[in-house]
Amino acid sequence: MIKDMLELVLLILIFAGILALTYFVTKKMATFNKRMAFNKNMEVIEVLQLMQGQYLYIVKVGNEYHLIGSTQKGSICYCTSLKEEQLNLEQVITKSFGEQLSHLMKGKQVDEHEDK
Repeated sequence: MIKDMLELVLLILIFAGILALTYFVTKKMATFNKRMAFNKNMEVIEVLQLMQGQYLYIVKVGNEYHLIGSTQKGSICYCTSLKEEQLNLEQVITKSFGEQLSHLMKGKQVDEHEDK
């Protein structure tokens, strides 16, 4: 009986250790990827998936906007230059998971495009 309880406690501790290790490794990888993605001169503004493996990107390079297409096979195609006046650059404000959950618990429908 005591041997079984000690074994159960040991397994719970090992499981908790694995969960903690997974959390810290994931957090470290996220901060590493965030630093690698930080760029002062280029920014992907929007992505549109046309078909599986085919995408259109609006990319800001310096102060200019460009439309670029890419495929899963690795080909990249420059489409055109875009003027800032042609684009709708307003930020879509998404609500946090907690806010969405609280709205759902109250029976309200969450609107993704709703401004705060």
